[in-house]
Amino acid sequence: MQQYLLFAIVGLGFGSIYAAISMGVVITYRGTGIINFATGAMAMWGAYVFDELNRTGDLVFPVVIIPHSVSLGDGLGSVPFALAMVLAVLSCSLIGLMVHILVFRPLRRAPILARVVASVGVLLAIQALIVMQFSSTPRAVAPILPNEPVSLAGINFSRDRLWITAIVVVIAVALWAWFRFTRLGLATRASAENERAISLARYSPQVLAGSTWVLSGTVVGFIVILTAPTVILNPLTYVLAIVPALAAALVGRLSSIAITVAAALGLGVVQSIVVFQTTKSWWPDWAVTGLGDAVPFVVIVIALFVVGDSLPSRGAVESDPLPEVYRPKMRPAVIVPVVIGAGVLATLTSGSYRYGVITSMIVTIIMLSLVVLTGLVGQISLAQAGIAGTAGFALSKLGDAAGIPFPISPLLAALVATVFGVLVGIPALRIRGAQLAVVTLAGAVALEKFIFRNARLAEAAGNPISDPTLFGFDMGVREGRTIARVEFAFLVLIVVTVCAILVGNLARSATGRRFLAVRSNERAGASVGISIANTKLLAFGIASFLAGVGGAFIGYSRGQLSADSFSVLVGLSFLAFAYLGGITTVSGAIVAGTFAPLGLGFVIFDRAFDLGAAYQLLAGIGLVLTAIFNPEGIAGANRKNFDKLKAVLAARAAAKAAGADGPDASPSSSAEHTASAPRAIPALAARDRPSFDDAPNVLIIDRLTVRYGGLKAVDEASLQVREGQIVGLIGPNGAGKTTMVDALTGFIPSEGRIEFCGTELTSELPYQRARMGLSRTWQSLELFGDLSVRENVQVADERASIRSVLADMVVPARPADLSRVDAALELLGLSDDADARPGDLPLGRQKLVGVARALAGFPRVMLADEPAAGLDTAESRTLGREIVDIAAGGVSILLIDHDMGLVLEVCDYIYVLDFGQIIAQGTPADIRANEAVIDAYLGSEIHT
Repeated sequence: MQQYLLFAIVGLGFGSIYAAISMGVVITYRGTGIINFATGAMAMWGAYVFDELNRTGDLVFPVVIIPHSVSLGDGLGSVPFALAMVLAVLSCSLIGLMVHILVFRPLRRAPILARVVASVGVLLAIQALIVMQFSSTPRAVAPILPNEPVSLAGINFSRDRLWITAIVVVIAVALWAWFRFTRLGLATRASAENERAISLARYSPQVLAGSTWVLSGTVVGFIVILTAPTVILNPLTYVLAIVPALAAALVGRLSSIAITVAAALGLGVVQSIVVFQTTKSWWPDWAVTGLGDAVPFVVIVIALFVVGDSLPSRGAVESDPLPEVYRPKMRPAVIVPVVIGAGVLATLTSGSYRYGVITSMIVTIIMLSLVVLTGLVGQISLAQAGIAGTAGFALSKLGDAAGIPFPISPLLAALVATVFGVLVGIPALRIRGAQLAVVTLAGAVALEKFIFRNARLAEAAGNPISDPTLFGFDMGVREGRTIARVEFAFLVLIVVTVCAILVGNLARSATGRRFLAVRSNERAGASVGISIANTKLLAFGIASFLAGVGGAFIGYSRGQLSADSFSVLVGLSFLAFAYLGGITTVSGAIVAGTFAPLGLGFVIFDRAFDLGAAYQLLAGIGLVLTAIFNPEGIAGANRKNFDKLKAVLAARAAAKAAGADGPDASPSSSAEHTASAPRAIPALAARDRPSFDDAPNVLIIDRLTVRYGGLKAVDEASLQVREGQIVGLIGPNGAGKTTMVDALTGFIPSEGRIEFCGTELTSELPYQRARMGLSRTWQSLELFGDLSVRENVQVADERASIRSVLADMVVPARPADLSRVDAALELLGLSDDADARPGDLPLGRQKLVGVARALAGFPRVMLADEPAAGLDTAESRTLGREIVDIAAGGVSILLIDHDMGLVLEVCDYIYVLDFGQIIAQGTPADIRANEAVIDAYLGSEIHT
């Protein structure tokens, strides 16, 4: 028991480091809504500054080229302790302020992906600065706190662990009190949620955000400096500590400092005890190394699964757009010259330059995996290097050692990577955005520490990989003094060309449309029958297979692998260069591969300028600048500029043609405009409503109840919809109408009975209900902005299978039956807008796109949630006529709208909902005459 206590106390030292960094994460998040992955790196700068002041008396600044240090030691070497501490902490505070002003203030309204990659860019830049200014040699920092041995319960340990823990707890209590009881602390919390509201209270949101960054830098810097003597200081010490710190912050839900600090200290203790357990004789040898580093990954996954949702809640859908996706066409006129050019380049170069060409092509394959996963599906992954590494290490076991020949061995290795990638991606089923980046980063650390650096699983001296041979022909990268053979270069060229074509095909296929639908809006995707879970896991699987192929060829190119080949920093640099090149395009992957470390661009710049560690610094700075000024990356910017040039030239050509045609051209243009204008719809008249007495019920709702805590948003509501019937559901704002639709379509849990076409719905997921024929529209549109109008409708008519996914990567444009898609577009008058993006249409036309999408899958019942909201009278009349036409085609409709003229004219039967309860029902004439309805809704102001 004494040994357990000793290791627990030792663990408090590491737990204090985690607590410091996690407090910084929570402070920044509570004040700005940003998860700062660079928190540990920023504080680590302060530890190096403090140590350098103690060693040499030099104060080092985080700059390059210009003079970056000043001597304060007056020839005595070191400076007084108090001065060194103050200057070191101030340097952390200043870095926090500058990061806010230069990086995150311009990104305050940017998409989450841009913020994540900017944070990664800051991390890479600071880590590179530390290497450049202080070298990568490990340092032992002189003791700061009293470290005399103390005896407790019969065990001896250094008392500085208790001092550090006590200081962390005191600071945590002070921060808790500051956020809870001070006006500035309360204003800071409020500012992160609503900048406009806090501005009305005469606070500057940006001043509050800046003070948050300064506070975070000060607190974390101070504690990290105190803990520096307890660890060996190197450029990775606190960079990787961000993972357990994030685990603790997530346990505290990024809000509770008390829970976060307790979790961090507990995590340090658990890790230490796990390490102690590995010394036991009964402990398996294969689980000795890195198991403690895997604990944070498990904690993060459990914490996020507990608090996460399979789908975003209503109002939680992110409105910030991701970089635009450019889906390539299969153009041999473009592909062939690019492939020939790469082949010529590989032939004409030699030595390190040809090796750079080979490396660029291999890294391009891994960048393509990020195009699929992050570019097309919006899933942020920081683990692609680790996943690639699993394939590389698997290849070292599957080659000559197992007797598996090329090319089967790299394919099997890529499949191993696929399994690991899917496992890392499972948390994506319940989390998204920056939190998913946290999980994948933790997964990358777990892979590196537990597998790549495990002597039982990987050779410490390197893992040899035999050269690939095909039909007896040597395809290896080296021969004698030749470090890069052209035969291997052409082998890689063939592989990267195939991978690029497959990804391009995928992007413009039905599978690609589903990917983009999930990226645009997960809730809307589920409502049209897309399995969000299967789609995400499919994306992780495809991306991991591509990363595995790249990892296998990295192994072939180096002859043997070590953990450094696929470290966490390598994974971060992969994301950096993928974003720089253009993370949504195949051409962006090529650009990223060109400039990635050890690629051709790196070799050229290194030979010309001897960059060394400065290359990582430039990558970090470039990543930040790209996130701020050019989210589409280099390739995306070039494409956008090219499209602008084409538009200008087309406009000039059209103007020239119009001038040549003379004055008769204008009437022609006017006539064309008139022809494409929406058709005129006469005013709705009372229609002959058929009797539905003998029609079967297709939707029965019996005593439906939806609870939010103690509040009943829907209270034992019952209604019926018969086949071909238009049923209205009206009521004041807040009556529970949209909540009822959410419950019927499976987006929120409910009580009571829902029977659809004779089947009682219980645990069916939203996409399953949509496939059964229960479709819906959305009050807030929720269209797929990355798809055209036609594709928005088409994606609701397509169903996926393993066979169709494989076919999409080979023949993406195979003939499809678009009759239902065209019929839906024609019915709603959208045929002329089929190739436009929904965001380019007026609101009324966008509403019609939502209706057409709901119709594309041949539903039995369509739940139309305020389709006329925001429409003018003419547009509402158009919609009413089309709703009648839809019902005439056999689709039952539950219509929710505030346009009483529309509802009373088109509906066959109407229910009135107020405070979650049905207060009246009947024909439109009955509802017009119902006194309770007049008092509650029709004859009074609408409730808010």
